[in-house]
Amino acid sequence: MNPVADTAQNVILPSSVFDAGTTLEKLLQTALQVEFSAIPPYLTAMYSITDKTSRAYQLIRSVAMEEMLHLNLACNLLNAIGGKPELVISGKFPPRYPAHLSDEASGGGVYLQLMPASRQLIREVFMRIEQPAQPDAPAQPAQFSTIGQLYKAIKDRLADYQGGYDTSRQTTSWNFGNNGGTVIEVRDKKSAMQAINEIVEQGEGADMARELNPDEYQIRQPWGQYEYYGPRADGTYGPVLGTPLEMSHYFKFKAIADGTTPLPETYPMAPNPSVDKFENQLAVELGNLFNASYSIMVDELQKALHGDTEVFFTHAVPLMRTAMPVLATQLMQTPVAAKGYTSVDPAAGPPFRYVAGVTVQEITRAVDRLAEAVTEGRHPSAPSTLVAALYKVLRSLS
Repeated sequence: MNPVADTAQNVILPSSVFDAGTTLEKLLQTALQVEFSAIPPYLTAMYSITDKTSRAYQLIRSVAMEEMLHLNLACNLLNAIGGKPELVISGKFPPRYPAHLSDEASGGGVYLQLMPASRQLIREVFMRIEQPAQPDAPAQPAQFSTIGQLYKAIKDRLADYQGGYDTSRQTTSWNFGNNGGTVIEVRDKKSAMQAINEIVEQGEGADMARELNPDEYQIRQPWGQYEYYGPRADGTYGPVLGTPLEMSHYFKFKAIADGTTPLPETYPMAPNPSVDKFENQLAVELGNLFNASYSIMVDELQKALHGDTEVFFTHAVPLMRTAMPVLATQLMQTPVAAKGYTSVDPAAGPPFRYVAGVTVQEITRAVDRLAEAVTEGRHPSAPSTLVAALYKVLRSLS
């Protein structure tokens, strides 16, 4: 059974369901959960690429970074109207993969899986996540078929919003790198609309070559495959001509799926890894370490989105940039079975399983114990780079 093809559809049609009672606050909470849910599958595919200098790796990394920006913008919007962004909802969020994109999407939306990068995965799953809405697709606060329809509904609710805008808990100091886009402080209706435009246009663009069903999607905006939008000389908001342009998420993924950007070799990671499925004790310990690091990152990120920006730089960033990628790469070089026989035996991978109440001290002690066990030869299947990698994780937590 093909885990991608059996759960993906090639054609996305606009939903006709409209829920007039959905509040702006609920829509923004849905939006931030949608943005967050896509990040672990993107990161897993990125981690699986062996050549970290490749163009494909850099494209997927840029999308993951920009999804963090979108999460930040959605939370700024929610904080601005007096809401409270929630990344941890007991028993419901963060998702346990595999999982659908959102309970609010039509049919649950795209089926998200943690899998190594492949052209098929990128075409049938990642491109579907970023699929542009048709130009005449209706706003959909419930049962949306594309993320663009959800944000259209948010725009409609925002147009009717008469309340104030609170900037006290918004985060604007995050650094998302050269390709991360712009963090917008939402202080009025105009800046709120700009934040929404940043999310939609950076992610979707417009489909310039709708190969699956050309009659379904008509090209209206020849600039839509690019993501550089902003205030123009005539006072309108849109594509800024004559400036360096970069592809939207949809077209970044399309370049890999079509083979325009070659996809290097990947680690032989078993799909949808889970510590419960690992026979190899080393894989179990590394999987638990990854889950602990991910869990603290989620907790610290939620604090940051509630206005405590200091923890973002002291804990969340080191975990995202160092601990998680280092542990994921080591997992993908560790056999699932207790004893590996060939170089293509299925390897473990990052489970992205949230565990409440984990502390940095617990991770530090677990890393020390594992490094000692590997040094003493108690894990013969350990990658040769594991001890150095574990100390790198420790340094990121100090």
